Amino acid sequence: MGPSLPLASAYYRPGAVAEAQQLLTGENRVALAGGTIVNADREHGGIEVVDLQALGLATIAAEADRLTLGAMVTLSTLARDERVPEALGAIARAELPSTMRTRATVGGTIAAAATSAGVTTMGIADSVLAAGFLAHDGVVHLADGSSLPLAQLFASGLNARTLITAISIDPSGVTATASTGRTPADVPIVAAVARSTGDTVTVALTGVAATPALVDPDDPAAGLEPPSDFRGSADYRRTLAATLTNRAVEATR
Repeated sequence: MGPSLPLASAYYRPGAVAEAQQLLTGENRVALAGGTIVNADREHGGIEVVDLQALGLATIAAEADRLTLGAMVTLSTLARDERVPEALGAIARAELPSTMRTRATVGGTIAAAATSAGVTTMGIADSVLAAGFLAHDGVVHLADGSSLPLAQLFASGLNARTLITAISIDPSGVTATASTGRTPADVPIVAAVARSTGDTVTVALTGVAATPALVDPDDPAAGLEPPSDFRGSADYRRTLAATLTNRAVEATR
């Protein structure tokens, strides 16, 4: 049984990616993956949903040195799959409450992080999993056959009518995280995901911009202009960025 959609004025369940992409060109139509985002929006009625369940996008495939995660792979599946880097699976397990991880999807996580649906009311990205994909050299694959680095998608934003079909990541290296929250169960104020591959270290942060951001491991606060909110000032977030980056990088060694 699919999720209830009390605010939807129309429902479509396409059987092919091309059909779904065509449907999404219509006005007031939104993609329905796990339903955790669409069902959370109670401000806008009259939307038409395009259900992605029948598109065959719930697979994980290892190809050469990349791991391709279908857009409809749930976070619970991601966390259990042995091909997924252990640290990334741990991030997936901590991303949402367990009842939501069985429905929330990889594609939905990326789409939310790339649009206003994925930020706090003060405009600060907080998806540690999206930062994990960024640290693992994420490349997003779209329904039109094109692909682009996840960092580029975050920089340019995601058109609401663009359909993500998968993301591929480099599963190699050693990954570690460090974060600070008001409580252990709270969404982190700032989180750092560091990945070390040989002599190269990649660090992605949450809580410092409107999307997860790649930073210089040697100077992580450089150029950061995070907004302030009730959880912390801009200066506090910059301090956390430096401290947590150092901790995460050190943990990869």
